[in-house]
Amino acid sequence: MVAVPSWRVEPARRSGRWIAYRQTASDNAPLFHSAGERTPSQRSGRWHRRGERYAQYLALEPAGAWAELIRFEAIRGGARSSEYVRRLWIIVVDETEIADLSTFNDYGACGIDPRLAVGEHDDAQSLADELLNAGFRGVISPNAALPGATNLTLFDERYEKVLLTGFTTWRNPDPTRRLACHLVAECGPPIDLITQTCHVGMPHDAYREHVRDAARATPRRAP
Repeated sequence: MVAVPSWRVEPARRSGRWIAYRQTASDNAPLFHSAGERTPSQRSGRWHRRGERYAQYLALEPAGAWAELIRFEAIRGGARSSEYVRRLWIIVVDETEIADLSTFNDYGACGIDPRLAVGEHDDAQSLADELLNAGFRGVISPNAALPGATNLTLFDERYEKVLLTGFTTWRNPDPTRRLACHLVAECGPPIDLITQTCHVGMPHDAYREHVRDAARATPRRAP
């Protein structure tokens, strides 16, 4: 495990609109919220612990959302891929106070170990605690399942407004709590993406490239 000290420099705070993607089981709602339960039952993920709070795991590219499923379910072949029929949603996010850790360099610039982006969930959960305590409402970070892709995670619960049309122009009465969602597909993950996914235990190509670049940029000491 990686130690999670407080950052040397606070991550940049971003505000704006993001068009994000999320895949869910066919019988699940697009987003996580209490629905009357007293204790959050959402299973633990990279940026939250079960029973403490909710988190909305979104990807900024459709392939990133599918790769997360392939990694989580350890799908390694087309036969298994065909067993999964999922819903792919477009979700419009208008947010503020989002921590910009979108690249491994951003982690390093803040004094945060870049391995947290793609390493064990426990480490990132501790970082999420620090972000929440500093007033951040979410985080942009590299996608652990698909090198080169980026995720947007929102802390705490959100409520969906499912729209058939006009989902980008809907006047959201409360962007801090509600998100416009639009169903775009109900199918299985693309078979060609299976060989591009970074499965658990595999080296993450984008992280390895970051390490090589950092090593080349470090001046050598004179003998």
